Amino acid sequence: MQDKNGKEGSKMEQTLKAGQASLPGYTPVVGLKEKIGYSLGDTAGNFVYQSVLLLLGFYYTEIYGLSAATVAGIFLFVRIVDAVTDPIMGALVDRTNTRWGKYRPYLLIFCVPYAIASVLVFTVPDMGAQAKVIYAYVTYSVLMVLFTATNIPYGAMTGVMTSNPEERASINATRFMFATGGGLVITSIVLPMTEILGDSPADGYRYAMMIMAALSVVLFLICFSTTKERVKPIKAEKTSFVSDLSLIWKNDQFRWLSLATFVMVTTQTIKNTTQMFYITMYVENAAAMVSLFMSLWMLGGMIGAQMATKVLDRMCKKQAYITLLFACAAMSAVSYIAGNNNIAVIMAIQFFVGFFNQMIAPIWFTFTADATDYGEVKFRRRIDGLAVSFTIFSLKVGLSVGGAIAMGLLGSYGYMSGGVEQTPEAINGILTVFSIVPAIGFMLTALVVSQFKMNSKTIAETADELQQIRARAA
Repeated sequence: MQDKNGKEGSKMEQTLKAGQASLPGYTPVVGLKEKIGYSLGDTAGNFVYQSVLLLLGFYYTEIYGLSAATVAGIFLFVRIVDAVTDPIMGALVDRTNTRWGKYRPYLLIFCVPYAIASVLVFTVPDMGAQAKVIYAYVTYSVLMVLFTATNIPYGAMTGVMTSNPEERASINATRFMFATGGGLVITSIVLPMTEILGDSPADGYRYAMMIMAALSVVLFLICFSTTKERVKPIKAEKTSFVSDLSLIWKNDQFRWLSLATFVMVTTQTIKNTTQMFYITMYVENAAAMVSLFMSLWMLGGMIGAQMATKVLDRMCKKQAYITLLFACAAMSAVSYIAGNNNIAVIMAIQFFVGFFNQMIAPIWFTFTADATDYGEVKFRRRIDGLAVSFTIFSLKVGLSVGGAIAMGLLGSYGYMSGGVEQTPEAINGILTVFSIVPAIGFMLTALVVSQFKMNSKTIAETADELQQIRARAA
């Protein structure tokens, strides 16, 4: 039963359509309330993630007073820390067993420290220049460790809320709509708040993040209380951390997925890091429209994320991923020829960049659970936490490498921090880094994704095989 896009129905899919929920090993469809509750966890996470992605480079240079080279060094240093903490956290959550499940307890434990750390990062201390640099290194490192402690278990939950690949795609579509909504709050509310709260821009950023941090705790608690872990591993034999790491490496689909994640997030970060510079320093008379410009990206992203399942109804998952990457590349490149005085065109491009970019997100993240299924069938060992830890690690490496590349390229074009007037070369460099560099990055990501064995047909077959294995074991 195969359609023209290469999508083939499996026995599991036929069972779901027939409503035969009594089949051993079957996990039910996840209700809308639980999907929304789960998604609010990513809204909370994105209060911080989007602040780092969209604002931190600008904040560190223009508010905090660091040089572009120092900021690049901070971004890269934190990834050294992540190289150690991410896989350790992934292995830890896979070995956790509580009455609340493997993954949900970590949201409860770490949501408050995560919120406090986010405020500390956006606080300018009354210290000397060298002490301020050390403070930035320490607080950003702590924030990213706590990001690891909440987001690895959070991301792993998708794979254990249901075993149905289509239902996972639906969960992630809702999740990324709400995640982008968190970013929309940052661009449409937090940015204006930074200008009206406190007696200085530094105070404005700190007070705004205090409000967002408190709200994030509430949303994490809602996520914890409304979700349920259902999928159990084929067998729960004890294994070592080293052996689990070897299974990750042996899983060729996960290696390709990690590389694609790194290249894509590096690309996204380069573009997002330079958004503030582009709109305030390149576009004529647009400094007052920063919030609208960045909010249009988020609004487009919310719509795009929710439409991802519609795309998957008509196109193979792998092909959809590649097609959307080329759409992102095209929209990014168009910015280069749009000029700096046609505000309507600039705003329209920004909306569609967000639309296509966030349509990718639910598709991309379901591949992590798909690769975990693939590894479970092949090695008879399910390691959602460790798998997600490497996805998150690839994401965070891309976040820091992308930020470092963006700031380094701006510096090479002669960009000067501190609110000084920029040279024509620096302004042209901002445009190039914002448009052409990401266009190349999106095309490179598509090249990596083309190497996946995973497509809608093979993913359905793997899920069907797991379903049968679990039914026999029941």
